[in-house]
Amino acid sequence: MWDVHNASPIGKSFRGHSSLVSSVIYSPLHNLIASGSWDKTIRLWDTNKSQQWGVPLKGDYPLHSIAFSPDARLIASGSGGTYTGPRGNYVQLWDVQKRKVASVPLKGHTCPVMSVSFSPNGAQVVSGSEDCTIRIWDIEKEKTIIGPLEDHTGWVRSTAFSPNGTQIVSCSYDRTLRLWDVRNEEMIGDPYKGHTDDIYSVAFSPCGTYIASGGKDKTVRLWDIGTGRQVNQPFKEYTSHVNSVAFSPCGQYIACGFINRKVVIRKVSGEDDELDNGRGPEPEVVTSEMVQYDCVLGYHSI
Repeated sequence: MWDVHNASPIGKSFRGHSSLVSSVIYSPLHNLIASGSWDKTIRLWDTNKSQQWGVPLKGDYPLHSIAFSPDARLIASGSGGTYTGPRGNYVQLWDVQKRKVASVPLKGHTCPVMSVSFSPNGAQVVSGSEDCTIRIWDIEKEKTIIGPLEDHTGWVRSTAFSPNGTQIVSCSYDRTLRLWDVRNEEMIGDPYKGHTDDIYSVAFSPCGTYIASGGKDKTVRLWDIGTGRQVNQPFKEYTSHVNSVAFSPCGQYIACGFINRKVVIRKVSGEDDELDNGRGPEPEVVTSEMVQYDCVLGYHSI
């Protein structure tokens, strides 16, 4: 974790995973951090004590994405892998307190599930997959209620609900972002074009009027959903791929995680602050999230 005011780490690094850490998220209660890994586990970490909280949640397949429900009661995970076959390509719900699965595997994707995100009311989960489709799941009925949405022509790497839950945004290796209306299951307007390579991460601003995206073309771009156009020019070209973007709760800052082990806190209108732990070489940053004035990052190993 980092204090974004003075660009310094908070406490010590969390360590325990035996393989790549693919996803890191804050609990909505701000007392825990959850991390998902290719080692097939989800680990929970006490943010006050800087130590693991309880035993890991153990799955059967590599995990690519995890998300807390708004009430922090559940975690959703997306899994799959090249060598696991179609059996591992599903969304799973976990009970945080009971430390066990809370649903049957939610199956439908034919390739690994790269992204999961809860709706604001906690009743649905949106997922994106290497099969180039998006699905929305009803967690009570344990089935797909919207989709598959099939307009993307490349892997769907990241998905997110809007703050009011009426829209979702997706980004893909087809170099486009797409905005969807959850109520009528249709794409809103034309695809958002501007990135010149694979797009890795997308996020809604807290007010729901802007979208941030980052990708392999080493740029971070801001989009106005009212017009479907970029806001000004892309943030300056960096020297490495942008693996993750996240807005601060106030909407004034974007945390950007890079393959070259750096994190940049970008003011939506202003200069960059770079976070560097000063501890020598670290693996690439694969995920980032901002909560209040802290930034949590996921590296290849936690």
